[in-house]
Order: sequence, then structure tokens, then C-alpha cells
Amino acid sequence: MERVQDAAGDIANEVGDKASDELQASIEEGRKKVQGEIEDKLGAMVGMVTDSARETLKEQFRGIDEEEVLRFVPDRRRFAGIGPLLMGLFLLVLLPSVLNVVAYLFFLGGALAFGARYVLNAKVDVPEGYEGVLCRFGEPYENKETRNGRNWLFRFSDYIPYLVSKRDQVVDMHNANFTADYASIGISSQIVFQVVDAKKFIANTTPAGIMKSLNLYASYIALRIITSVEDARVKFSGRDSLDNIVAALNDHLSDDFGIEVTNVSMPSADNQILEDLEEIRTLLKEIDAMKEKRQVRLESAVKAVESELRTKRKQARRLTPELQQAKISLDTDITELVNEKRQEVLIEARRKLEEGASELDRDLANFRARLKKAISLQNSLEALKRNFELRTSKLKRRAFNLIGPDQVTVLGVSGIGTGVGLGMSKDVVKNILSDGSGPLVDEDPPTQAAG
Repeated sequence: MERVQDAAGDIANEVGDKASDELQASIEEGRKKVQGEIEDKLGAMVGMVTDSARETLKEQFRGIDEEEVLRFVPDRRRFAGIGPLLMGLFLLVLLPSVLNVVAYLFFLGGALAFGARYVLNAKVDVPEGYEGVLCRFGEPYENKETRNGRNWLFRFSDYIPYLVSKRDQVVDMHNANFTADYASIGISSQIVFQVVDAKKFIANTTPAGIMKSLNLYASYIALRIITSVEDARVKFSGRDSLDNIVAALNDHLSDDFGIEVTNVSMPSADNQILEDLEEIRTLLKEIDAMKEKRQVRLESAVKAVESELRTKRKQARRLTPELQQAKISLDTDITELVNEKRQEVLIEARRKLEEGASELDRDLANFRARLKKAISLQNSLEALKRNFELRTSKLKRRAFNLIGPDQVTVLGVSGIGTGVGLGMSKDVVKNILSDGSGPLVDEDPPTQAAG
């Protein structure tokens, strides 16, 4: 059971370490991503304003054709046929009446040339959606108007040199600046205007001039709107009509240039703050999804660990009988081995004990023998004393034989050998035979060493 618990703990620790490493890696990756996004956003905020400042007028009004706003109609009327008329008059004066036909032919040719070069070119067509400006020697009339369709202008001083479009003109503009809270907002606006007074329009401005003026005032108003914003989270897009801006532009442009701004709308706005907030919402949703995913993964990991634990428990239950059997076998083997070693130790101890007992018995027998011998010796002390005296006598005699000479001279008589009475020591003999004044027996020097 302890092995199963250890295995479950190891699996749980491994899963926890893996999840922690993955979480740390995801946090580091998210930090780098957020840092990069912040740098990109700051660059985009500054770049929005600089790009808007570099945008040229041509790029802002690229969708407008100046020739469609203002058309110039050249005056092709010519006083042709004067030469043939003068020639006919000359011939009419000089030639006789019979030849007046020739003069009439010149008159006819001059009339035909005048009609072809002046009369036919005296027509000006004003199409629908345009207004013709009638001028006298190039200066517009104050009260005279033209009509749509064909206009015949036979008076040489009068002509329609300009056709001004009455259609709506749409101008797309983009302005960007910093707000009061140091954010950048770009506004894409559409301005719809039309020419209502063609005479003022051609007298005071041109299509390019009115576009510059319109851009100037509209940009000024848009920049004031942006810089007056204190909270950059305001939403500009989706406004179909801005009447206050329409009125402001008309106050500046209508009376002087003969145009009327009919509508101003802001179809889109480049607000980085709103985009960032939307992105933050998206990231929060992603984080929530990641949390849910992480929760699911953790639940899956927990389920996997529980499944692993169940598997380990089943294996443990399955291996428990085997382990018990192995334990029983091990106990049996240990018991047998212990018994075998015990028997060997007992046998060896018994053998040594028997050897010690045998040796002890021998020593005891020797001791008993010695004791008996000592007792017997004690009992036979007198005999031993006699035996000792006998042995002592034998030893003395032998010693005397070894020490004493082979021949002695007694009273001047030599040749007397050793007798029974001479068996004592040499000193005893000397004391007996000497009277104290000198030696009685002269010892002859030995002729040979005692054997």
C-alpha cells in the first residue's frame, strides 16, 4: 500500500511540475507579447498623427475630378465670309450688270461661310445637372439665367464660357490628432457639398481653391473636436449627420464661394483606445478560455491520476496474494536457514563441548592418578625414606669413587685400596685418620685420571 501511495504522489508531483512549467512559459510568452503590443500601439498612435499631417491635398481629394465640377466651353464663333462679301461688292461695282451673277456668288459664299463659322458655333448645350454662366465679355450677368438644353447666343458680346455642376460632391477626409488625455484619434469624415451660386463660384474661387478652403475649415473643426475630447473612449463612428459641423462650414463658405454643405458624416474613426479596449476584451475572453482550458486540463490530469491510482490499487490487490505468498516463502526460507544454521552451531558446540569434556576427563584422570600416587607415596613415606637413604648412600659412594684416589698409603703402606669403611667422603676419612697435627695418610699422586 505504501508503494501505491508513493507512486500516486510521484505522479501527482510530476503532473503539478509539468503544469507549473507550462504556466510559467505561458506567462513569459504573454509578457513578451504584451510588451510588443504596447510598443506597437505607441508607435501607431504617433504614426497616425504624422501620417495624417503628411497626407497631401491631392490624396485627400483624389476622388473628385475638377473638370466634372467646372467645365470650360471655348468660344468658337468666327466672323468668316468677310473676304467673299468684299470681293462680291468689289465685283458688283466694277463689273457690268451682266456679270452681277459673279458678285452674287461671292455674296452667297460669304453668307455660307458666316453661317458655318459663326451661326453654327453660337449654340451652347447645358446638360442636366449643370448650370451655365452667361457672361458679357467674360463678366457674369447678375440677373440673367440660362436654361438646360441648347442655348443660341448670336450676340457677339454674350457667351456661356463655364458649365458648373449642380450635383453633390463627396469629399473624403482624414484628420488625426492627440486628445486631452494624450491619446490619438483619427477621424474619417465625408463632406457632401454642391454649388448653389455658380456666378460666385467662378468669380471667387476654383475647384482646387474650394477644396483647399473646405479642407482648411473642416480640418480645423475636426482637430478642435479631437483636442477637446477629455476621455478617449468616446465613439465617433456611426453618425450619419453632424448638423453643427454642416452649419459651421456653411457659415464660412456659403456666402463667399457660393457652395452649400449638405451633409457631414463620420463613417469610421481610428481610435486606438477603443481598439485596445476591444483587444483587451478579446484577450480577457482568451484568458477566460485559457482558464477554462486549464481547468479542463487539470480535471483531466486529476482524472488521469485517479485512474492511475485505481490501476495501481488493482495491481496492488492483484499482487497482494503473490506478495503474501512471497513473504510466506521468504519466512519459510529464513526459518529453514536459521534452523539449519542453528543445528550446525549446536552440532559444532556439542562437538567442542564433547572434546572439552574428553580433555577435562583426561585431565581429571591424570589428576586422580597423581592424587592416588601422592596418597600412595604418602602411605609409603618410610619406605621412601629408606629408599632415599639407600639412593643417597649409592650416590655418596659413587661420588667417593669418582673423587677418591685408586690407591692410598696408610701408615706408610701403599696398596690399600678402598674398603667398606672408606665409602664415606674424603673429608670424613681425613678427619678420622688425622690427629689434628698433620695428615696421617700421604696421598700418592694419581698415576692416571679417575675413570
